[in-house]
Amino acid sequence: MFVGTVDGRLIALDMKTGKPAWDTKLENSEKLTVGFTGAPLYADGTVVIGSQGGEWPGRGPIYGVDAETGKVKWQFLTVAPTPEAQATWGNDSWRTGGGGGWMVGTYDPDTKTVYWGTANPAPLYDWGGSDWMHSGARPGTNLYTTSVLGLDVDTGKLKFYHQELPHDAWDFDSAIGEFVVIDRNGQKTIVHPNKSGFAFVYDPELKVQNVYPLINNINFVKSIDPKSGELIGRRDFTAGKVSEPLCPAIDGGVSWNSGSYDPKTNLWYKIGNEWCITLEVVKVAPVTEPEAQLDIGANFKLVPPPGGQIYGHLDARDPVTGAKKWEIRFPEPPLASVLSTAGNLIFVPDSRGVIHAYNAETGAELWSHNDGLGHQGGIMSYSANGKQYVAVVAGFGGMVSDDYAPTFGEPYKSMPRDEGVLVVYALK
Repeated sequence: MFVGTVDGRLIALDMKTGKPAWDTKLENSEKLTVGFTGAPLYADGTVVIGSQGGEWPGRGPIYGVDAETGKVKWQFLTVAPTPEAQATWGNDSWRTGGGGGWMVGTYDPDTKTVYWGTANPAPLYDWGGSDWMHSGARPGTNLYTTSVLGLDVDTGKLKFYHQELPHDAWDFDSAIGEFVVIDRNGQKTIVHPNKSGFAFVYDPELKVQNVYPLINNINFVKSIDPKSGELIGRRDFTAGKVSEPLCPAIDGGVSWNSGSYDPKTNLWYKIGNEWCITLEVVKVAPVTEPEAQLDIGANFKLVPPPGGQIYGHLDARDPVTGAKKWEIRFPEPPLASVLSTAGNLIFVPDSRGVIHAYNAETGAELWSHNDGLGHQGGIMSYSANGKQYVAVVAGFGGMVSDDYAPTFGEPYKSMPRDEGVLVVYALK
């Protein structure tokens, strides 16, 4: 079993004993405050893991490590790995460009391709305005931040990519580690949600096949071309207070919690978040060397969408076309992942602490139980001795859930923030 640590190590553990087989230090986290906060991926003898980055000023490497020895086989920098990519960062801003691939990707053994999403550039918010190609803190398109990459598993060589948001000025990165791979009519399709609330549909070489919104409140662009992926009607900022709230919020139209695809219903079950932020863009002092500090470049506050309320929703969609079959609303956006089972069930652990089971075809609620603490982690199903179980982690507190108590009040104000529990249910 392989696990990354926040101080930049990758460790191999014997699954039965828990004893380390090897322990490799990959990042100088003391200097850079960059380690590993997402899971690694085992792929054909190689363990792939991406560092955190984004608003942490570095160059966001992804590593390929030999699974037997712990030796580094390759490294891919998500910020300016080549002179051509460096040219997309004005004023040498690539030196502290952010990036990173902090959430796990996926692997296609047929083509030996690792698919991986990358984080936002630094500073997180830029003041270049509509002239962002030539002015601001990081002029240019800023490759390969806010992108989806296809890497060779043996060498780390870039095979193909798509930059979902060129010059991401909104913190709507592509590091979400959800790649829904579907074989339909003999063709392989890859669906990837972007934090902006759009879903991108690709062929295996990351050529755009479709783009559609997963949420209702989006105003950072007017639209995204479903055939080319081109952004239409960008909304870029100069320094100072922004007159109209930015939607979705920095917390994401979708967040790192994953949805679930059911091959029986051919539906993708995915959480969407309806919220916005007020924004003041600040000309921060330039960061010229990688170091241990955040480089955000703005002040912001979570607010409701114009003319509405903050809420979350679970949607059942065709993952390729985006057509919605049904929707369930929640008073606050759920922050935990979704689970579908072969028994026609959909499990959603909500942020208040209640786990719900729905009918996968209709969305009818069949069962619920309160776990006593808010959910913001994973959920899984397994079998033992012929019985099926569902296990979910409960426990609240973090960069997104910190906003829940001041924004929504109870039950979040009274919710403990230093407790966690694993709850296991048996299916009868």
